[in-house]
Amino acid sequence: MPRRKSSKNGHDYEHQGAGGQGYYNGGYATYGHGGGHNEYKNNNAYGSYNPYGNSGYVGSIDRRSTKEGVYPGPTGAVQNGGGGGVNDKWRNTYPYVPTSYNYHNNARTPAESVDLGSEEFGGDNGDEEEEEREHWGSQWEFIFSCVGLSVGIGNVWRFPTLAYENGGGSFFIAYFILLIVIGKPMYYMELALGQFAQRGPVSVWKLNPIGVGIGVGQCVVSLIVAIYYNVVMAYCLYYIFASFQAEVPWAKCSEDWFQGIGADPLRCYERSANATNITCLAEDGICETSSEQFYRRAVLGVHLSVLKDVNETREINGTLVDGTFTYALSEPGNIGVIKWDITLCLLLAWIVVFSCIAKGIKSTGKVVYFTATFPYVILIALLCYGCTLPGAYDGIKAFFVPKAWTGKQSIADPEVWRKAAEQMFYSLSISWGGLVMFGSYNKFDHKVHITATAISSLDFATSIISGVVIFSILGQLKLEAGLDDIADVVKGGTGLAFIAYPDALSRLVVPQLWSVLFFFMLFLLGLDSEFALLETVLTVFYDSIPKSKNYKPLLVFIICASCFLMSLPCVSNAGPFVFQIMDDYGGGMSVLWIAILEMVGIMWIYGVNNFADDMDYMLKIKTSIVLKILWVIIPLLLSLILGFSLYSFEAPHAKSSLGNIYYPDYVSGIGIFLIVIVVAQVPFWGFVMILFYLFSPSRRVLDVAKPTPDWGPGDSKYVKDYRIRKGLDLKPLNGFDNPSTPGAPGYYPGFHESYRM
Repeated sequence: MPRRKSSKNGHDYEHQGAGGQGYYNGGYATYGHGGGHNEYKNNNAYGSYNPYGNSGYVGSIDRRSTKEGVYPGPTGAVQNGGGGGVNDKWRNTYPYVPTSYNYHNNARTPAESVDLGSEEFGGDNGDEEEEEREHWGSQWEFIFSCVGLSVGIGNVWRFPTLAYENGGGSFFIAYFILLIVIGKPMYYMELALGQFAQRGPVSVWKLNPIGVGIGVGQCVVSLIVAIYYNVVMAYCLYYIFASFQAEVPWAKCSEDWFQGIGADPLRCYERSANATNITCLAEDGICETSSEQFYRRAVLGVHLSVLKDVNETREINGTLVDGTFTYALSEPGNIGVIKWDITLCLLLAWIVVFSCIAKGIKSTGKVVYFTATFPYVILIALLCYGCTLPGAYDGIKAFFVPKAWTGKQSIADPEVWRKAAEQMFYSLSISWGGLVMFGSYNKFDHKVHITATAISSLDFATSIISGVVIFSILGQLKLEAGLDDIADVVKGGTGLAFIAYPDALSRLVVPQLWSVLFFFMLFLLGLDSEFALLETVLTVFYDSIPKSKNYKPLLVFIICASCFLMSLPCVSNAGPFVFQIMDDYGGGMSVLWIAILEMVGIMWIYGVNNFADDMDYMLKIKTSIVLKILWVIIPLLLSLILGFSLYSFEAPHAKSSLGNIYYPDYVSGIGIFLIVIVVAQVPFWGFVMILFYLFSPSRRVLDVAKPTPDWGPGDSKYVKDYRIRKGLDLKPLNGFDNPSTPGAPGYYPGFHESYRM
């Protein structure tokens, strides 16, 4: 009987039997024809033979060590041999089966930690990142966290402010249209994308590696917004502490509110329910309410900032105007004194944030049960109160009905549409990476399309409630002051919510209690959003460096401390001006650029049909053709809005009762730099990926715009079925499954020499 012996890496294989042949495949074995048999022997004393006379085939065998020996995988049935498979009979009679070379050399992922299907295809779904990824404790934690992310201070503070500054009803109509056409489809897309891939906003770009810079840009945006967002929460804490007095301080024009800071006696006046045609002693006739003076002087200290009057000619609304214009931040680096009282409030806000997220997403999920629900109790109570105020009808009408259909601040003004788009992204948190991050911690089969529709609708309803509350109060103030236009009641800016709301709260029974509850509500709204902003950044570290999960508290502390230090300029005397630049550029316009590139990378390059098929597989539904069309045209719509806005762009300026305050050119340059450091991530990392693919021996440069081999469901249970559905299933002894193919499981140099008969 002929025998041949060969050796490779210390393994000896002896083959015998007439007409018999053997293939060693790290999990696949074919046994020969005729009456012979094959015997495999190696220095580890593992061996087996085929007792069947006819041709036999043993499928993929999962060899997993136990105290008793080995046991077969789920697909280890014998085909066409008439036997009962590799079962207990084989285990007891012949306790060993051929074992992979790679198995003994630790070149494969531990079998007990992965699904067989994912292991066969060489994906990374069984890697450390997927094994240890956290999940929400329940679906309600996920829902409340998304509510907390989308429903925040932006709804109560930013939405009414932008509506007030951009024509009221005109802004509302533009916002509603953009929400239906762009907001809801993108909201669903990002949540579903994170849930499907079980990855963060950067690593999810395995679907299109050249777009990885988009995910990095989203994280940069989230970090910029997180820096100044907590400043608003510090204002809330300041008002909470100020409310613990016998009388809320903003109700009176006090000479000393805090440490010698008091109202301007010539301009300050107190509102009264019976007051009409209020006047003050200022020579220029410009007056401010006690609540407005308290916010600007006691809270912000903006009256101490360095302002400079310049005689020049400026273009305003397309017309050259000669006059004296006031400039802020005219001296680079001169931002005035850091207000220690607001700084302490800011520090407390960061301590609370750190305490809540230091242990990861599960601890955050428990907090949002309260933080996402309590604010609605206060908002509904204020809604009922506001609608009963005299003059509320005029204010609410101004909120829903445009004053004009053409001209500035009308529905035909591109700037109104740009502001509406920015607010939509700001409010829903689209293109910030937070939605992808939250979705990635969800279970694979969660019905995310229902959740996305409900939450985005709730966000819009919250914005409406907040708008009605603010404008009803403004309507009352307009009636009391005897003004003709609601736009003349207060100046816009970040302080609208901190002027109109406190003014209304000061007239309620027990105003101290209502003030504490209201600003505590604002603080909770901001807390949810701050969680998401920082978790977005942290998830990038967890996905990129899995071992960083072992040092969560330290990593969270470093990021929170760094953000606190970087936010200190926002609590100086010139802080409101710094805040506005960061908000207008870093948290506003840059998000539009990222949104356009994100939709192009997913819907145009990866393909809208491919994305829809992924969602159909995950959710067991059929994606509507209308939704597909919207996904495709969203980049065009956003580009149109951005293009018109850039054409008619005017550099931002601050507003106060004393007039407009402008910024020198270098400040606008800083704002543009904030946009650049966000948008530049896309070409930079795209170029890096091209170089990586260009010099990688196993990749082609054109593959940089195609999904990576391991792209697919983040849940390993669905990987094999997904690949079969996509036509990526592999046949035994063909292609990737053939150990003679370099890179295949079980392959090592010299394979052919060892097994040649």
